[in-house]
Amino acid sequence: MEFPIRSLRIINRLLRKPFGFSAYRCVSNTAVKEEATSELLTSFNQDIKSGGAVPVFRRALLFPSRVALQDDFGTYTYAALYEAATALSKDIAAQLSGETEYTISYMCSNDASHIVVQWAIWMTGNIAVPLTPLHPAEMLKYYITDSGSKLIICLQDYEKILRPVSEELAKPLLVVYRPKDGTDDQGKGGQGIDGQGIDSQSNDDELKEILRRMKLGKDDQMKDFSISDVGPSNIWYGGTEAMLIYTSGTTSKPKGVVWTHRMLSTQISSLHAAWQYCAQDVVLHTLPLHHIHGQLNSLNASLAAGARIRMLPSFVSHSVWARLLGTGEREDARVSVWHGVPAMYARLAADYDKMFADKKTRDYVRATLSARMRLMCAGSAALPESLFKKWEEISGMRLLERYGMSECGMALSNPYRPVEGRTLGCVGLPLPGVSARLAAATDNGLDPLVTVESPDPDTQISVDRLGLTSNKESYEGTWKTSVAEHKLSKDGVFEGELLLKGPAVFSRYWNRAPQLESPDFTDDEWFRTGDTASFSDNKFKILGRTSIDIIKTGGYKVSALQVESAILEHPSVADAAVLGIDDDNYGEIIATVVVLKEKASLTLKELKDDAGKRLAPYQLPKTMLIVDQMPRNAMGKLDKKVIKQQFGDKLVMKKK
Repeated sequence: MEFPIRSLRIINRLLRKPFGFSAYRCVSNTAVKEEATSELLTSFNQDIKSGGAVPVFRRALLFPSRVALQDDFGTYTYAALYEAATALSKDIAAQLSGETEYTISYMCSNDASHIVVQWAIWMTGNIAVPLTPLHPAEMLKYYITDSGSKLIICLQDYEKILRPVSEELAKPLLVVYRPKDGTDDQGKGGQGIDGQGIDSQSNDDELKEILRRMKLGKDDQMKDFSISDVGPSNIWYGGTEAMLIYTSGTTSKPKGVVWTHRMLSTQISSLHAAWQYCAQDVVLHTLPLHHIHGQLNSLNASLAAGARIRMLPSFVSHSVWARLLGTGEREDARVSVWHGVPAMYARLAADYDKMFADKKTRDYVRATLSARMRLMCAGSAALPESLFKKWEEISGMRLLERYGMSECGMALSNPYRPVEGRTLGCVGLPLPGVSARLAAATDNGLDPLVTVESPDPDTQISVDRLGLTSNKESYEGTWKTSVAEHKLSKDGVFEGELLLKGPAVFSRYWNRAPQLESPDFTDDEWFRTGDTASFSDNKFKILGRTSIDIIKTGGYKVSALQVESAILEHPSVADAAVLGIDDDNYGEIIATVVVLKEKASLTLKELKDDAGKRLAPYQLPKTMLIVDQMPRNAMGKLDKKVIKQQFGDKLVMKKK
């Protein structure tokens, strides 16, 4: 049975002759003209006050001529991406007969195509479900089926992956084509709905003009470009879903976290206030886009600020080093912000030792990074002490460690300022719009120990704060927290399950019926993260997943993350995972799987002697297994569920 395959050319439509909307015509590639945006800005903020939400794509109307993205294929303004999304949205609307609030699964590369497809889905009032080619067909089928996707969209690169899936699931597939090297896709019409081709021959002259204007080579090429507003009203978006982000499924099947446009806007405002995003930022994007880290921190929060994104197809150490150092880049395109995971920083640090051997070069690297980089964040996994110190030595930059997850985006963070307030091993305080609580399990449920609140962020859009006008305003003082309640503690340390609440936190999973006794929420609607944390000295510290990283051994509770951090201090250890292995005598024993550095050797005794300088005897591993590599998820985080499946039996056999 054949299912409809729709083909079109995104790039061919990037800069078609714009519609009207001359009141918001862009006038500069670097700044916003106040009189051209004041009416639109006032309208946006009135809608926000009335309960609406301004979707990310619509903010492009405030700065159409600014450069939004540079990828391996070209450089694009906000207007170019917006116009391409507008063209694609018409095809999506036609496929769905104009219906809204359907889920649409899509697979694109880390380039402009991802933004265009996501914006087009939102423009039609539908819900975006990002997929990744890293997942096998069975997982893709699960995501598409569980989300109930009405339509599948993919870049031409992934048609071979998704066409069999779409046919098996009886879902229509919309294939988006990208021309190569400034030419049409092989000079042929695509395969349209019902087998009708799209004639490209008549568009040759137009295509040349589109490509000329798209590939920005001069600052004035876009001066007279204008774009028209599309999509439902901001009030409508205030009450609807934007996207589903699927959890990693470490403890159960992946669940679709429902992100509304209002939640996304709250998170964006929160990060803008806490980390001081601005239009002058050049953000290096190397993260996968089916996870919230890449979707929120690097992509949507940056686009909502009018910033410029330098997007790489994936994380490759030497390419990232080139971008961080600004190799071959114009001054206005040199990176100033980067969000990474510890595994990425570890790879960069390892290659640093190989690539930059002499002192003069290392001094240049440090001087360049410390002068150009405004912010470097680390998250999605614990940051080892040795790596924190090593990166500060390399770059002169103290990494900002934060805590987040699919259900809440970014929830806790060390301060942006003062830099000295960024505490090693801690994740700081709740971000604007988030309240955090630690609770202890009792026979009667969860007993609150300490609650820390952070007021909701100001969701009004300020072009002054974003640095889009000459009247630059500061974000200073917009992020404050307070301890709302706490039990008495002898040593001032609280430890328990981390709970979160607030408008920046999700409220439900997709396709999951509400339960009277939910394992995910308390009766008073606090989200149970499943993480154990401590609170002391006005800072939170993540101790690990309650079910995986908290090991109960011989009457003690041990944080696997703390043990891993100590093991990683050993000069022979490149990577380490600490697991709890069932034991008749201890309940669980502490076991570790390690990867050694090149030409290194290590015995369990040597490891315990070294780690014993930083750990109590009951925290030391009783068994060790050396392997060549360990499985990680797409975010570079060790997949302990798979590690335990692969190596658990060998660890048990090695018990004494």
